[in-house]
Amino acid sequence: MKNLLIHGLLALLITGFLIMSGCTTNAPSTQPVGTANQLKIPNLTGTWDVETHGGVIQKSAVPGQYTHHKGRYDTLSAQAVITDQNGRVMHGTLNASLGAEESFVGVIGMDNKTFYYADNDGIIEGQIVNDDLINMVYRHVTANDTVIAVGTWSRVK
Repeated sequence: MKNLLIHGLLALLITGFLIMSGCTTNAPSTQPVGTANQLKIPNLTGTWDVETHGGVIQKSAVPGQYTHHKGRYDTLSAQAVITDQNGRVMHGTLNASLGAEESFVGVIGMDNKTFYYADNDGIIEGQIVNDDLINMVYRHVTANDTVIAVGTWSRVK
């Protein structure tokens, strides 16, 4: 009986200690989600050399007004200029030797490692590798053509 009383008191003391120390709670952190990431948003403003390899499905005799890739398989060199950035949102232009100059709007994902942009006829999904390199995939589907390309953006120093 004496051992049962001692074991019961010991179990009660251990339980009380665990509750007081917070070991049994699953309370969420009081820090708002994203606060730490807000301080580390990459600055992508500036000029970027763009190199891509892509393919085209030509649906008409004339390519789309903003189509930069020409031919079934194509390599493209261009420059992207991010003219301004406000937090995660940015605006810029893409200049390629083929196709018209094209405006775009982009955002940096909440993980500070993903990059998305939309232009006049397509979208990019990218991965920010470091301050000077973005890996990307471009896609567009229009009445005139369908394009997909993979490549890199390298910051011009």
